Amino acid sequence: MASQISEASRQRVKANQLVQGMTIVEVTEMSFDFATLDTEKLKFVQTGYKGATAVITDQSGRMEIPIEHLKEFDHLQEITNIPAQLKLAKVVTGMGALMEKHGLLEFMVSVPQGVEIPEAAGPQQAPRLSVGSPEAQKRHEQKVEEVKQLLDKVETAETNRTKASSVVEEMLDIGRSGNYSSKGVESMVGDILSEGSTSAMKAIAGLRGSDQTYAHCVDMSVILQDCYADILSRMDKDVSPSTNRFTLTSGFMHDIGKSEVPKDVLESKERFAPDSQEMLLLRNHTTYGAKILTDMKMHDTIINVAHYHHVKKDGSLFTSYPDAPFESLRPLTRLASVVDVYQALIGKRKYKKNWVPGKAVEYIMNLAGSEFDEKMIEHFVTSMGRYPVGSLLRLSTGELAFVLALAPENYPDRPMVAVVENGQGELISHHNVLDLMLQEDVTVQEVVDHYEHYNESEDQAYRIFESIRLQ
Repeated sequence: MASQISEASRQRVKANQLVQGMTIVEVTEMSFDFATLDTEKLKFVQTGYKGATAVITDQSGRMEIPIEHLKEFDHLQEITNIPAQLKLAKVVTGMGALMEKHGLLEFMVSVPQGVEIPEAAGPQQAPRLSVGSPEAQKRHEQKVEEVKQLLDKVETAETNRTKASSVVEEMLDIGRSGNYSSKGVESMVGDILSEGSTSAMKAIAGLRGSDQTYAHCVDMSVILQDCYADILSRMDKDVSPSTNRFTLTSGFMHDIGKSEVPKDVLESKERFAPDSQEMLLLRNHTTYGAKILTDMKMHDTIINVAHYHHVKKDGSLFTSYPDAPFESLRPLTRLASVVDVYQALIGKRKYKKNWVPGKAVEYIMNLAGSEFDEKMIEHFVTSMGRYPVGSLLRLSTGELAFVLALAPENYPDRPMVAVVENGQGELISHHNVLDLMLQEDVTVQEVVDHYEHYNESEDQAYRIFESIRLQ
């Protein structure tokens, strides 16, 4: 039921409540992608809201600036003092849909006498796929092409992972002498993105793991970038090349503060006691990193990721540091904090057994609300999938198969897989590809630990995955 406003007033409304006659005074809520403005969004708000005030956050906190002073990758939170004569201030029919398309979600509006505010509509639900439907077949054809591209890039991705680990190690080593530079990282980021290998590198991260700080930074980076781009795509946002570079760079440099930790401590296989001097040094890497990146004049969001990626929602936890309110975390940092823990779980450690991706996702889901932002956990799990690409599954047929493509959201347990071992436990050389959205009689029975099952060599599971080719 609509509410009647008897006199001119200011009201807070959602985009789908905007009706002709209202005047937009402020934009009070924006979508996730305004946390790091890209060129397209920057142009839209500066052109559409010329003369208004932008509310942003930087290292010094919340501040107001003329909207013309906004820069790419600024964290825009609100737009205030919108001149009433602007075209985007006067609400006309269809403006709500336009605003939602551009990611502007909530507004403070001036409502003249007699104008009714409609009830806010719920979010539009995407059409659900049905197992075996023509829509599922169409999706299958699309996914086959994506999978072919991913498999073709596995070898290149492994080479890039090795190179990138060396680049991070070199950055930290040079930094120990006080000569910090982002040039090597920026060049490596360009190579990875130009070759389109982040998705394949993300799969390799789950198949191989790592006990290195350097490979951790690389694996964390590609997972962060791939998830962030997927989140924006699910919001029907175009992901710009500059956003991809920025996100990947943020991940590469999130542990730069570990250059202040002695290398023998950093590379030690020992599990240090919570009150040890070594642990204190390691915990201080976030504060070191923030100072280093500030001195390098890196962007505020990159500094925020380095400084706060270990801050938990429950700040009393030992794993939460430095002492800072959870509200200090930018959206990208909140996602980075989830990815950082996920990579630590799937990464190898001499003092613990590393987890396989499917089990790590389950664990992460249980941390929502205590350690992490619930909405960000939801984003992360949707992007990674219940069974991330590269997971080894046992099917109801008794066969073992690697995940090649994620399941649709409404059927998270029906991914596309490649069978690599028959029901008798024999490895097969001609891999049968099954899309469980088209195979109603085949289901996932369990997640298999690929390290334990394929243990003839440390990289046996990866080598089997690398050999998969679609028939």
